[in-house]
Amino acid sequence: MLVKKGIDYITKGPCKLTVVKGRILIKGIEINEKEYKQINEESFSIVPKEESEIDTDCQILAEIPHLGWEELASQMSGGKVLLLGSTDSGKSYFSDIIHNMNKDSVIIDADVGQSRYLPTFISSTSGILEFFGDVSPSRNYRLHIELIGKILDNEKHSLTIIDTDGWIRGYKAFLHKLYMIYELDPDFIVSFDDKIVDYFPSNIRKKVIIVKKIPPFLERSRAKRISYRISKYKKYFEKASIITIEYEQVLGKKLAEGLFVGFDEPLQLFHEEPCSGYFIEELLGGLVGIVNEGKIAGAGIIKEINQDGVKILTPVNKVQGAILGNISLNEEFKERRIRFSKC
Repeated sequence: MLVKKGIDYITKGPCKLTVVKGRILIKGIEINEKEYKQINEESFSIVPKEESEIDTDCQILAEIPHLGWEELASQMSGGKVLLLGSTDSGKSYFSDIIHNMNKDSVIIDADVGQSRYLPTFISSTSGILEFFGDVSPSRNYRLHIELIGKILDNEKHSLTIIDTDGWIRGYKAFLHKLYMIYELDPDFIVSFDDKIVDYFPSNIRKKVIIVKKIPPFLERSRAKRISYRISKYKKYFEKASIITIEYEQVLGKKLAEGLFVGFDEPLQLFHEEPCSGYFIEELLGGLVGIVNEGKIAGAGIIKEINQDGVKILTPVNKVQGAILGNISLNEEFKERRIRFSKC
C-alpha cells in the first residue's frame, strides 16, 4: 500500500505493519524501511515522513489532511505542557506523541474519567498515584488540582506533559481550568478547543497553541466511555484477593453495629432512628484508594463489613489504610454513587 506525505491515515488495530519502502511515524515513533511492528492500539495514525510503501493487515478508516501534531511535539523539549480540550479531542494521543519524542519526559494523566491507570485516579507514567475518588473533577475541582500539583512536585523530568479531562463547558469548568493554569504554571498550553481560550486573560492566551482535533467519527459515545471504565475495573481486579483491615483504617472507631465515629462525627451504615451525624448508602462495593507507607499504592473494593473488620478486594499486597471515594461498583463493575446524607 502506498502512503503519501501530507496525509494522516487513521487506522484500526491491533494489527501488523511492515515498512517496505520509506519512513513513517506512529505516535511519534519513526519506523524505517524493512522494519516490522506489531501494533496493539485500538486506533492510531500512520503519518508518512515521505512517500512510502507499507505492507499491513491494518484497516484504514480514513485519510485526512496532516494534523501537524508531530511537528508541534518536536518543538517541545523542556518545561511543562498543559493539554486542554473536550472529551476525545486527541489530548491523550498527542501526549503520547510528545512523550515518545522526548526521552526525559513524563505524562501526568489527570483525566479521572478515562484514566490510563484506573478511573478515579490521577497517575504519572513514572508510577506515582493519587486517589481522587470520582470520575469527574467537578465533584471537587480544587482537590483535583491539588493532587495534580502533588505529583508534579515529585516529578523531576525535563519535560512534563499534563493530560487533562474533557470538562470544559460551563462556568465551573472554566474556573477549574483557570485555577489549574494559575496553580501549575505551564510553559505551554496546547488547546484542542478555541472557545475556552477566548475567555482567558491575555497573559494566559500568549501561552496557548491551538491545534486541530481528531475527526468527530473517532469520538467515543457516553456508552463507550462507560464500557471503557468497566473494562479497566475488570482487568485491574481480575487477580485481586480479599484482605481485612481494621474499621479505623476506613470508617473510624466502631461504637455499635453499623455505627462508627470519626473526627467526632457519627456515621451510620443503616438508616434507623434515632439518626445522628451522617448516614451512608451504597458503601458495599465502594471504591477505595489503598495506602501503604504513606503513599497511594492502588485501588480496592469494599466487599463486606463484619465483626472482624472491613474486607477489601485488592491486588495490592501490603495495605496500611484505605481512603473512601464517591464511587461504588456492583458485581458487573457498573458504577453507582455513594451517597452521604446528614441525619
